[in-house]
Amino acid sequence: MIVDVAVVGGGPAGASAANELAKKGLSTVLIERNLSNAKPCGGAIPLGLIEEFEIPDFLVERKVTQMAVRSPKGKVVTMSMPHGFVGMVRRERFDKFLRERAAQHGATLLEGKFRTIKETSNGYLLSVDVKDGGTVEIQSKYVIGADGANSKVALDLAFPPNEFKAVAIQQRFHLCEELSRYENLVEIWYDGEVSPDFYAWVFPKADHIAIGTGTEDGTVNVKKLQARFIEKLGIQSKPYYEEAAKIPMHPRKAFVKGNAMLVGDAAGLVTPSNGEGIFFAMKSGKMAAETLIDHVKGKGLPLAMYEKNFRKQFGIIFTGLGVMQWLYYRNDRLRESFVSILRDKHVQQISFDSYLYKKMVPAPLWVQLKITAKNLYHLAIGK
Repeated sequence: MIVDVAVVGGGPAGASAANELAKKGLSTVLIERNLSNAKPCGGAIPLGLIEEFEIPDFLVERKVTQMAVRSPKGKVVTMSMPHGFVGMVRRERFDKFLRERAAQHGATLLEGKFRTIKETSNGYLLSVDVKDGGTVEIQSKYVIGADGANSKVALDLAFPPNEFKAVAIQQRFHLCEELSRYENLVEIWYDGEVSPDFYAWVFPKADHIAIGTGTEDGTVNVKKLQARFIEKLGIQSKPYYEEAAKIPMHPRKAFVKGNAMLVGDAAGLVTPSNGEGIFFAMKSGKMAAETLIDHVKGKGLPLAMYEKNFRKQFGIIFTGLGVMQWLYYRNDRLRESFVSILRDKHVQQISFDSYLYKKMVPAPLWVQLKITAKNLYHLAIGK
């Protein structure tokens, strides 16, 4: 098989890249190990993603407008979104839609296990063990690695390693009377007993509730953290499904090399502090594809412009959230202070506005000074 672009990995990042490439007429193959597979994921997407990528309403199983944040001592801050919502999707349905949309625009879907990639004189040679048996070799001029935190594309092509991998676990519980309070509520726990350096969550879906936690601390048993979380929630119901995954919490030092680009988790594009990955996966896939299209059309833009533009647009968000996690997630005293800050209505408004459209929303000077003073005060108390 000879194509212009081989995209390895059929999640939101790879499917978004393949969709853009196919729409512009580039011959594209989208390689996915298991077309029925779904990555373990909370499945929260912001309003900006829904609008930009034209996500149909039937995929958004919940439009959650209420959030509760709980401190280690059990203090709860409740918040609401008056001008938006957190969309909840189920990854098995969401990813399938994105792949099928790419196929409708002309991308070739190939189900099989990606084995190796080698550089050649005119691009790359990929080897894939297809599901139906046998091996397919693909010659492509360009390649986009969208194959997750443990990217084989990145490994074979000697990209800088993915650093700071967290481990997340999530269980699904059937929606029942015991869990009915979560039908329109996202609940976040900042508590060292359920995560020593991250947070635990409760996310509502159409017919179930997703409950999970995560940590970057390799000395901690994440299953024990999850069991403690379920215990503290007081849930008697039993999960019907369990999933776990590694999550990269810091961008790679480089995610463009030659005619190869990394997107999504493969590039390490999951934000610190909140672990959000779907938006940045899809955005990176789209930006990588757009850069490649301009490059192929002879506009003189190097592929490295994809990485440069991504860092320019979103670097401040990654840096800011990384600093916030480092400041407040280190111990329960600091987590207690962090939740206290969230009581401020201006903090809530800025947080929601920034989340919905992934832009750092400016605030009046007096609001900035007030929030700065509160941070300094609560950090001092936390220490």
